[in-house]
Amino acid sequence: MINRDEIIKRINKIDDKIFVSRLLDKALKSKNSRCVTHSDFLDPYQANIIRKSIGDNSEVNCTFYGGYPGAEREIAVFCPQGMAVSDFHYFEYPIKILQIKTKSRDSLTHRDFLGSLLGLGIKREKIGDILLEEDICSVMVMSDIAEFLSFNLLKVGRSSVEVDLADIGEVQAQGPKFKEISATVASLRLDCIASVGYGISRSKITEYIQSDRVSLNWEKTTSLTKQVKEGDTISIRGKGRLILEKVGTVTKKGRLSITLQKYV
Repeated sequence: MINRDEIIKRINKIDDKIFVSRLLDKALKSKNSRCVTHSDFLDPYQANIIRKSIGDNSEVNCTFYGGYPGAEREIAVFCPQGMAVSDFHYFEYPIKILQIKTKSRDSLTHRDFLGSLLGLGIKREKIGDILLEEDICSVMVMSDIAEFLSFNLLKVGRSSVEVDLADIGEVQAQGPKFKEISATVASLRLDCIASVGYGISRSKITEYIQSDRVSLNWEKTTSLTKQVKEGDTISIRGKGRLILEKVGTVTKKGRLSITLQKYV
């Protein structure tokens, strides 16, 4: 049984309680009405909360998808146990891909595209990942606002644009690029791993952590000594994110071999 009170009681922050409560309504609707329900786009912190609080429930399946493998922003999809989303042949997948082509050679950034979309009155949770390629920008958007955007997005920055819509699967969206970093560290403390991964001095990393700019698995932390495990994600506001992919053997000097993936 999905025990709403028990789930909410385990969550500390008021805003997180409200957020989980809203998605619990969708999970319960899926269970009770035997239908598929879904959220809007969640950031990684929100998705992590749902995985912990609802994702392992025995009465409803919860899956996440952002339009392509490895997406950062994803929707949560709920369906009753014993059924899969694919069993509902009438279920229209709720993500479309907005393909934006610029008519000029202006160098446009992720911020330019996001700002133009939000400038049309669109809420951030209706927009997923924004993937910049050489001659086109692919934006994951919720289906219910896709047509509106295709007609009303005329400019990005000062550049006129052409917009097309595509269904999921019609476009091979490329995920974020990353580089692999092999290194050795004295310990798996957060400040040690972050210093190696970002190529920044320990003193500077300490400053970032203490000024609330560092997150571990999408939760802000001010603890320098927090231990990082395989699969954990570290992010620093304004400097991207990295993943501790593997912890290897101990070297002759007593240091740990690690492999990191840094998103670029």
